[in-house]
Amino acid sequence: MRGTHSFLLDEEVIGFEINPETHYNPPVLAIQQGNQSIQLHLSNEQLADLEFTIRTHLDSIRYPETPDQQMILHAECNAAIEEEIA
Repeated sequence: MRGTHSFLLDEEVIGFEINPETHYNPPVLAIQQGNQSIQLHLSNEQLADLEFTIRTHLDSIRYPETPDQQMILHAECNAAIEEEIA
């Protein structure tokens, strides 16, 4: 199917669910808002491509001010070590 479909998902709670593949159907990505839903029948490879695209986008919009969780963990460990030494 070719075409472009646009859906405005406003500020309401949006639900996401992936129904696993069955013998007769591929995995289904369901996006639901209120009483409206979109179901995308995708292969596992297409789901992986979608995941990569979303992750790449989210990684590109991270701000430098956002604390890195690994840096926070190291700082807490270093503080604990210094307390043990003192």
